[in-house]
Amino acid sequence: MLPLAPGELDLWDFEQGLSRGSAALEEGDAERAAAVLREALDLWRGSAFADISPGPMLAARIAQIDEARLYALELRIESDLRLGRHRGLLGELAELTAIHPLHEEFTAQLMLAAQRSGQRGTALDAFTRLRSRLIDELGLEPSRRLSRLQQQVLSQ
Repeated sequence: MLPLAPGELDLWDFEQGLSRGSAALEEGDAERAAAVLREALDLWRGSAFADISPGPMLAARIAQIDEARLYALELRIESDLRLGRHRGLLGELAELTAIHPLHEEFTAQLMLAAQRSGQRGTALDAFTRLRSRLIDELGLEPSRRLSRLQQQVLSQ
């Protein structure tokens, strides 16, 4: 076992940053949330434990860490959306939806950013791509939230 003090493990710093950023967003401080979450996400330099062959317990922990990283990214993007940084998010969200084609939150965020940037076609295309993938791969329709967002874009 290796004894570590607080601040000596990036994962701990990341988890604390995620907690502080989430709290700041809940308090309505999107500027602080975006900064704290960006700092936490900047600690990443690749996949967690990429150079280790994991057993079942470590594989489960890696999955939790990966989910936390995606959640931190969602929250940072939400913070930026609240700050009106819509146009600047379009490229990042297009890449994220390509990497995570079934991730509804990234698609919803792309749709919002595109709609608020005056790019209705991009928003509707994102919905259509997600819907096709969900139906083809899982036999599911998008969530009600995404369907409502699609209707908002259509009726704009």
